[in-house]
Amino acid sequence: MSRFAEGRIQGEIESSRPLRAKDGHVSVTGWCFDKTLPEAPPVRLVTPVGMLAMTSRLDRADVPRLFPDNPSARRCGFVIEGTLPAGVYLASFEALADDGTWRCFQRLSLMVEEPPFIAVIDEPIAAGILRDRVRVGGWALHPGAPLAELVLRYGHREIPCVSGRARPEIPAQFPGVTHAASSGFESRDYLVAGHGPVRARGRLASGRTVIANTKLVFSIATDENHGPELDLTAPRAALPYEKKGTAAAPVPTARPLNILFILHGDFGSNSALHVAALANELAAAGHACAAAVPQGIETLSHHTQPAFRGLTFAEANESLAFPDGRGPDLIHAWTTRENVRRLTQTLSERHHAKVVVHLEDNEMEVLALTLGRNVSELEKLTPNELDRSIPGDLSHPIRAREFLTASNGITVITEKLREFVPVGHPCVTLHPAADERYFFSRPIPTDFRRALNLPPNATVLFYHGNVHASNAAEVRELYAAVLQLNREGLPAILIRAGLDRWDFLGSLSEKVVPFVLNLGQILHHYLPSLMALADIFVQPGKPDAFNDYRFPSKLPEFFSIGRPVVLPRTNLGASVRHGIDAYVLDNADATGIARAIHELRSDRALYDRLATGAAAFAAGHFNWRNTAEALAKFYAELTA
Repeated sequence: MSRFAEGRIQGEIESSRPLRAKDGHVSVTGWCFDKTLPEAPPVRLVTPVGMLAMTSRLDRADVPRLFPDNPSARRCGFVIEGTLPAGVYLASFEALADDGTWRCFQRLSLMVEEPPFIAVIDEPIAAGILRDRVRVGGWALHPGAPLAELVLRYGHREIPCVSGRARPEIPAQFPGVTHAASSGFESRDYLVAGHGPVRARGRLASGRTVIANTKLVFSIATDENHGPELDLTAPRAALPYEKKGTAAAPVPTARPLNILFILHGDFGSNSALHVAALANELAAAGHACAAAVPQGIETLSHHTQPAFRGLTFAEANESLAFPDGRGPDLIHAWTTRENVRRLTQTLSERHHAKVVVHLEDNEMEVLALTLGRNVSELEKLTPNELDRSIPGDLSHPIRAREFLTASNGITVITEKLREFVPVGHPCVTLHPAADERYFFSRPIPTDFRRALNLPPNATVLFYHGNVHASNAAEVRELYAAVLQLNREGLPAILIRAGLDRWDFLGSLSEKVVPFVLNLGQILHHYLPSLMALADIFVQPGKPDAFNDYRFPSKLPEFFSIGRPVVLPRTNLGASVRHGIDAYVLDNADATGIARAIHELRSDRALYDRLATGAAAFAAGHFNWRNTAEALAKFYAELTA
């Protein structure tokens, strides 16, 4: 929930975050009402490229229970649907106030996906298995731009195609797409020996690569270069992604607790990775754990075999009971974000639970970066102005401090964050780690790199994580370093996983496209097999008000894979030993990153020493069991 218009307007967006509009179609659900009005107000979505009005109104049974004194809460649900151009935007959700003005009650990032690339093979057949050595044809269309190149891929084979052929019947399916009539293609040559589902890979004029599945499988047993003795349909060897063997069971607790974690985002967030790891360890020791998220309960599937219960804020508020029939003994509020603070206060009062607040960022710096206003400017705002300006998924400068003061204890992800802990408050540092089932030292899979057409002489970097307002500038420096390395004659490829919630590349976008392999969002336990492709890991950044107070979640994972790690002299970089544990830069900007990689590639002894040092540092410092045991001891002291 967010409070705006002098506390009168209440509202929440409940669609899964980050907001994503598939194929350009926006569909957002939520609720909003005005305390002073008998009926809920109209709602709209405003972006820099267009506005969408509310399309339907819904009854809500849960909101009136939260706000029993507000009759307009009964029919305050809404749906907003429509289409917008592809891109990433800051979306403002506004309600119509009684004075005729529109008041913003929530701001969120909105990713509008463009219509998909489509490829259809219809000559000689359109579906099934094709076993004949023939030429094939069909049509392939990207609604946003014509194709500059098209190839068909199956198994380990790639067949170039002649594109731009006439298909006069296709425009009827895509009105308004001027190049639809020339979307036909035909393979240049006859099919060659290979087996597998067929995918079409297109290259647009901008250099961007697009891929589409077809309904065909090519199963060509032989050709002039491959005899029948070669079985191309044999099972493929999968990359291992889980470490064999199990860790010893934890020591059972003598006094089990009911523990509720409250998160500001869904289970796909970095915060959720930490909560899930700790909750699983605590559950293994005998505690009962649950985790509540504001929306996106389906993202619980991102975690393999969670030992805790996942539920939404609405479910936690309506019916919160643990297996023993009681409520929580302790609530761990994961940061001071407004949506977390409000639910924590409601539930702690109802269940008489102890409250622990976790700090993982300089929240005021995150707030300033997200809103584009410096901290000193925000501090000058009146309470009403702050209420109107701060979304529910960010921290309030005044209420966050009050929340910390009223808590029973505080946990921090790094020692620097103790600066924000009220004097005399119990506090413990929770060191993050990496899931040892998946993150462990792995050799570089050379066959896999070859299959991905990665140049054998290229330096491969890997970076996973989302880009948002707080880290956009430093991630841009990583991309700029890749471009600089290639210009200086050292081939470099960046493999990237994660979502871009901020437009951070600008004019750099087209220049760096040939050197980036973008995988999008990957389930976390699949990441290590992909990370093994890397020669070096880089965490960009520099000491500042944002980085000094954080501990990037990817760093324990970087170290655990057993590759040299390049990082700035801030947060973890202030503790590791340069030249032994990692390569530490005063400023990990494009110039510094490029210089470090040049040195690592030219000095094999240094490279090997840092690869060994990274794995050793991980083994000695990153362990979820140890962190969970420290947390359990802290809980026991607070609830004794």
